Amino acid sequence: MTTLFVFSAIAFCLTLWLTNVYRKFAIHQGLLDNPNHRSSHTIPTPTGGGIVTVCALIGVWLTAYLTNLLTLKEVLALVIPGTIIAAIGFFDDKHNLPKRWRFLGQVLAVCIALSLLYPLPELVLWQGVSINFNGIGLPFAAIAFLWLTNLYNFMDGIDGIAGGEAVTVLAGASLICFLNGNTGLATLLLATSLPVYGFLYWNWPPAKIFMGDACSTFLGLSFATLAVISSKTDAINLWSWFILLALFIVDATWTLAVRVVTGQNWREAHRTHLYQKLAQAFSNHLNTSLGIILLNLLWLTPISIYASKLKIPIYSHIFLILLSITPILLANIIFNAGKAATQLPSSNDS
Repeated sequence: MTTLFVFSAIAFCLTLWLTNVYRKFAIHQGLLDNPNHRSSHTIPTPTGGGIVTVCALIGVWLTAYLTNLLTLKEVLALVIPGTIIAAIGFFDDKHNLPKRWRFLGQVLAVCIALSLLYPLPELVLWQGVSINFNGIGLPFAAIAFLWLTNLYNFMDGIDGIAGGEAVTVLAGASLICFLNGNTGLATLLLATSLPVYGFLYWNWPPAKIFMGDACSTFLGLSFATLAVISSKTDAINLWSWFILLALFIVDATWTLAVRVVTGQNWREAHRTHLYQKLAQAFSNHLNTSLGIILLNLLWLTPISIYASKLKIPIYSHIFLILLSITPILLANIIFNAGKAATQLPSSNDS
């Protein structure tokens, strides 16, 4: 574990340095996200800087394998599909790939991940009864992986939000594993967060560089994979992972549902997510990103800790999930998430 922490600290320093190197390169090469009526930013900003974080995270996981904190199948499930997803996102940032090719590439990556993670952990409802995601349940797991991959990208729309979500979710999951006696997993999850801090320094409002699709989709798929890997132990369960990620899941899912129900073109980009509405209401990104971080740390993490210790019937977990998402749902309703007087596509700009 000491070796992993040392390498992760090095990965943090390298990410901090190389992200700035990439930022200067992007400015010199004109790799800028220029603001328009669709954007949440107001000045041309370098984009695609998250690719440095992707490389650093892969290095962290390979080190975790070499120190026996990940099995060969687990590290391959993180690295191979993650590389495919990042490559798709990187080329999409540069060349605007057709949607069908992006989707097919994502399906391929998810299939590889699930095949390497198989058999998947069951979702325990109560003693002796569980939802089996293997066999005929496997397509539901694939849909969940695909949705988390894409929703994380959808939620990467203002400065600091994607990085802030990643480090707080990983901190919460690491704490849960530590409290439940699995210091190996706790170390792995904490080490995973360090390169993200290196990027977040440059992406913190006002952002000096944006993450890009390569990293945002990579993080979404990585969270799905890490949730499965860690849920095969008694340290943390899928209920807790859902609660930790509830803000992103509920915002993206609610917004999509509203757009479908109200007859909007849900395939088009937009500016109607809850976090976008909040950023507009607060007139800056900083307060919104800080609010999300505080909600994760002070509300969702304590509830997820309690959910990780429950060994009683399903209604207790459902109660905790409803408790965790209630303020998020109320905010979606109050700020009319998914609805817009004038439909404005949004730029993915953090």
